[in-house]
Amino acid sequence: TLRHPNLPQVIDYFTEGGRHYLVMDFIEGETLDKLLSQCGPLPEGQVLAWAAQLCDVLGYLHRQPQPIIFRDLKPGNIMVTPHGQLNLIDFGIARFFKPGKQSDTLPIGTRGYSPPEQYGRGQTDTRSDLYSLGVVLHEMLTGYDPTQAPFQLPLVRQLNPSLSPQIEQVIVRATSLNPAHRFDSAIEMRQALTAPPVSRTTTSPGPP
Repeated sequence: TLRHPNLPQVIDYFTEGGRHYLVMDFIEGETLDKLLSQCGPLPEGQVLAWAAQLCDVLGYLHRQPQPIIFRDLKPGNIMVTPHGQLNLIDFGIARFFKPGKQSDTLPIGTRGYSPPEQYGRGQTDTRSDLYSLGVVLHEMLTGYDPTQAPFQLPLVRQLNPSLSPQIEQVIVRATSLNPAHRFDSAIEMRQALTAPPVSRTTTSPGPP
């Protein structure tokens, strides 16, 4: 039932030989994981453009009548078309958010990309996907492999001083170990990424 430009469309399904099959859109391109392995860190402007697409599709999933938590956002589950459009693939561990639960029924995720609450320390919610998005942005900008030391990302400007303080602050907030300190929504995170940088100006006193 999902319809979004950054999601493949499931067209049909059938059963044959005791197996169940889904027929979905063919997405031309390659995974972000493969692209990063070939190209290394990406320019900040490119990352910001792709971050906007990812915020849009996550916001769409999170705004469903029963919010959908993707739970496995990582470069291997993001397809990049030749035209620069991103598509989320593999909803294998996605779940509906159920208010009032203390934890997920099945703790599961990808080491380095998933937040602490995804490993039995609480229930995943929309902020869990934003944590993973922050990790993915960090990797796109720096090439740093987050699986080396989960939950311990170095500051992006420590690895790449040319990056803006603004994008570093967004990633730090998104990847906070405490969900309460993260962005409340994908829309809020996108606004923080696209907001004009705050300029510091000084004024001199006027004539007496």
